[in-house]
Amino acid sequence: MKRAFLFFLLSVLSFQLSSQYIERCGYEIHKQNRINSDSDYSTKRSLIEQQISNHAVNSSVRSSEIYRIPVVIHVIYNNETQNLSDDKILEQLDVLNNDFGRLNEDTINTRTEFLPVAASTGIEFYLAQWDPQGNPTSGITRTQTNQASFFNLQFDLNRMKSASTGGVDAWDVNQYLNIWICNLAIPIINTPFILGFATPPEGAPNWPSGSAAEEANYDGVVLHYEVVGENPNATGALASVNRGRTATHEIGHYLGLRHIWGDAQGQDGCEVDDGIEDTPNCADAQQQTCDFNSNSCLDSPTDFPDQIENYMDYSDENCMNMFTIQQANAMRFVIENFRQDLILTNREQNNLSNSIKLFPNPTADILHWQVLNSANIVINQIQILSVDGRIVRIISDGSTSINLIDLSPGIYCIKFHAIGFESSLRFLKL
Repeated sequence: MKRAFLFFLLSVLSFQLSSQYIERCGYEIHKQNRINSDSDYSTKRSLIEQQISNHAVNSSVRSSEIYRIPVVIHVIYNNETQNLSDDKILEQLDVLNNDFGRLNEDTINTRTEFLPVAASTGIEFYLAQWDPQGNPTSGITRTQTNQASFFNLQFDLNRMKSASTGGVDAWDVNQYLNIWICNLAIPIINTPFILGFATPPEGAPNWPSGSAAEEANYDGVVLHYEVVGENPNATGALASVNRGRTATHEIGHYLGLRHIWGDAQGQDGCEVDDGIEDTPNCADAQQQTCDFNSNSCLDSPTDFPDQIENYMDYSDENCMNMFTIQQANAMRFVIENFRQDLILTNREQNNLSNSIKLFPNPTADILHWQVLNSANIVINQIQILSVDGRIVRIISDGSTSINLIDLSPGIYCIKFHAIGFESSLRFLKL
């Protein structure tokens, strides 16, 4: 079995025709292979789980800054059914922002015992506005492929991530969250083998060595096209994954979260933990159920039921509705320490960008700009835009200092207009 299968966290949808049982994760296979090949694996795993627990528990006071992550969606299709519309992509983005911001309507279903720990993560996602060359973009790429499916018996889960194998090459994985949407169905029976999978960041303290992308340009998230966005008319096994929350779950992994049941395999699940204290231990995953009576482990001092509301379980998506405070802390820690370029990068639109300097960046109050000495450029207008493209400020007075006190924290685009030129840079308002 290829290394790619072993070192990716999968959210697996494996249909056994006789029972229609769904198993949505192959991580247990990965873990057992690591134990078999590395006698020290279990000890090392315990150490790194303790590290993320420390980060999550000790980060009780979080910055109020909203972390906004640029996303590029690669739609790879063999037929028009797989070629999802822009509206479907935007619907998925809305699901993500509602779930990560705790703005989802079903927060009313969070049980009373978990309300004190349910939290907004302070993380938002927006479609990229500039491509790696600095050109304007919708943040969506579309590629027709001759591949009927990207599932194969060799479990090569990277083929959709390379143009040479019928997929699409990643945009700079340090600057964008790449999401590939494609067909992951088993040929002939046309049943998805996996719903999606994600790569955690290299060096994340709660993941074993070797869990990150096999190659740097394979970093990101992959989704089966049938579970993107809301699909209220889904039937059969897909009816339990019809809310677009496969993406929520996988991006949780991309930002460093583990499954809440701790991925126990061959062990007592109640003794294995995800490193997060406010997700009570549970013996195993909830497999497409909404069993609110489930209490598989005895907790102390308070015996909590299984937290089937959590996005990092495998519950029916209709009963998922929350991340916890410590899960939010853990993801923000990963962004700040392992994926910081996603929120701090200024992109160039053209060569003029190399002639303009912004400082300090990030800034809480005043942003200065300067045309470098070697450039013979006269700026006649400046526009500041929000991440959704709205113009929030127009400056035409020639001032090289801009007061940002009245702007909300976040990432903004600043456009410089000169005769024959237009340049776009980004800055972070604290």
